[in-house]
Amino acid sequence: MTPPPAHHPRWKIWLVAGLVLAVALSICAALQHAGAEARARVTAADPDWLLLALGLCILYRIVNSTGWVLVLRSLGHAMPFARGARIWIMAETMRWLPGSVWGFCSRVYQAGKAGAPSAVAAASLPLELVLTIAAWAITAGGAGLAFGLAFDWVKLASPLALTLIGGALALFVTGAGLAFLHFPRHRLPRKITAFLAQLGTLAKTRPRAAPLVGTLLLYIALCVLNGLAFHCVLRALTGAPLSLVAAIGANACGWLAGFFAIGVPGGIGVRETGSAIVLATVVPVETVVAAAVLWRLVLIADELCCVGVLLAPAAWTRLATGARRAFSTMTNEVRQPQL
Repeated sequence: MTPPPAHHPRWKIWLVAGLVLAVALSICAALQHAGAEARARVTAADPDWLLLALGLCILYRIVNSTGWVLVLRSLGHAMPFARGARIWIMAETMRWLPGSVWGFCSRVYQAGKAGAPSAVAAASLPLELVLTIAAWAITAGGAGLAFGLAFDWVKLASPLALTLIGGALALFVTGAGLAFLHFPRHRLPRKITAFLAQLGTLAKTRPRAAPLVGTLLLYIALCVLNGLAFHCVLRALTGAPLSLVAAIGANACGWLAGFFAIGVPGGIGVRETGSAIVLATVVPVETVVAAAVLWRLVLIADELCCVGVLLAPAAWTRLATGARRAFSTMTNEVRQPQL
């Protein structure tokens, strides 16, 4: 028999919710002055640096889409790069929908239509995910190690840094506690079980090692490229010298935080907060807050540009077909003899 759902006293729920609210209010109070300064920095941002960041992000997305094609080739299916890139970019937009099943099903279905065996298409997704996480983790660790050797760790003891770090940790812990309090059978265990099952299936496919190593190196290079775009956003806000390595590491940490934020579409908000916490020790908080806002806008603009380019030919074809039909109908009506 299935055990009855666990019930929790109402006062515990209100207590956890009150703690979350108190921590959020304390952070907002600490950053009240920084908010006004951040708005001023956003309005005064250098558009040239922002356009450069957008161009780098578009390049990152296009090249990143070919990584999945390389994963498919390591599994024995030689999908054309152009078709695979189109499938990947369109499926990536599905991550904004609640749950990850939409992007998964969309890519497996489209890969099947492109001739990929269903087992290969299904196995390529967890393999790509493992390589992506490994690349971001290597980038974050490498940049953190390189930057940490020259970093004055005493700066972490500043009141602002402690407020941001402590507040973020408290929000994460209390938010996770509240989620598990309301949903004792959270979907996370099921996700982990399903992912492990996919890895078990993947082990039976025996992908070739050489293409996988090449794909991992490509992903690491792309992580660095994405961090360079983030550095351009920071340069758009300030002319002060900034560490490129610190920007790359902070961006990688932010990506990892956003990815592991269960239930947050696209990691929106969490990714920016993760990067801001890392950068707050070396960059003025006003710049950090402004950069978080602009960085998300650049990422959204990048995705809209790529998807728009892919959808434009089909939209133009439908528009032209509709115009021809309307013109043909109008011409036939004119040619009909009037009684």
